[in-house]
Amino acid sequence: MTDTQIKDRIISLILSTGREGAQRTVDYLLRSDFFTASCHHHHKFIGGLAKHSLEAYEIAVKVHKDMPKDSLILTTLLHDLCTARHTSTDHIHGHGYRSVRILKEVCGLDITHEESNAIRYHMHPFAEQTQGNLLAGVVSAADIFSASHGIVDRIYRLVG
Repeated sequence: MTDTQIKDRIISLILSTGREGAQRTVDYLLRSDFFTASCHHHHKFIGGLAKHSLEAYEIAVKVHKDMPKDSLILTTLLHDLCTARHTSTDHIHGHGYRSVRILKEVCGLDITHEESNAIRYHMHPFAEQTQGNLLAGVVSAADIFSASHGIVDRIYRLVG
């Protein structure tokens, strides 16, 4: 997929949820560097953050077709939102916490407690707050799988 196709797909998916704040979330993504940013350790290229986010969604939705699609869309696509830079949110610190605060306080996105915890703890799948939260496990696994694929892809780029 091209960068433009990835961007259009992500926007379309977020808006398809019909959630309150979905349009403001898309507006935030467009004002930030979400679609041009790279990930720090994997998908380390222009547009890597968006590609990683879409990969995480595609992995999750293939494996867990029985889960609410809007929850999979919002949590996987936006789990690393904090990595995107925007001057209005530079004062918010943390990783998962930062993503959730941006979504709730800046974008006004209506996300459930379960979705918040899935984003907040996606790097800590065994945290007490994720116990019994299948969505948190799905987001964490999709994130790890996409990241590991990104690292392998990066090695091939360096060697190739």
